[in-house]
Formats: sequence, structure tokens, C-alpha cells
Amino acid sequence: MNEPQGAFELIDRLCEVTTQLADLVRKQAAIIMQSDIPEETKKELEAERKPIDDELDLLEYKMRRM
Repeated sequence: MNEPQGAFELIDRLCEVTTQLADLVRKQAAIIMQSDIPEETKKELEAERKPIDDELDLLEYKMRRM
């Protein structure tokens, strides 16, 4: 690929920031699971978060290999 180095640096930084955000969401998810929230709500939140988290991991892996 003939993209300028700046584009790669931008992708790398985007991956870093996205990883930090994902880590924060995981911490929040752990707190939610330990809280006094109805189990049904916890399961719904986990069901929403899990596929997004999986896709994020896959996209980050692909972007870092560019």
C-alpha cells in the first residue's frame, strides 16, 4: 500500500484509543455484573456488549497487520 506514514500512525493511535475504551467498558461490565441489577438486565447488557467486543478485537487485529 502506498498510503503516507501518517495514515498508519493514525490507525495505530485509533487502535490504542479504541483499546482503552474497550478496557473501560470491560471494567464497567464487571461492576454491573457485581451490582444489584436484575439478572435479566445483566444478561441483556452482556448480550449486547459481547458481539461488539468480539468484532472490535477482530478489527483491531486486522488493522494492526496493515
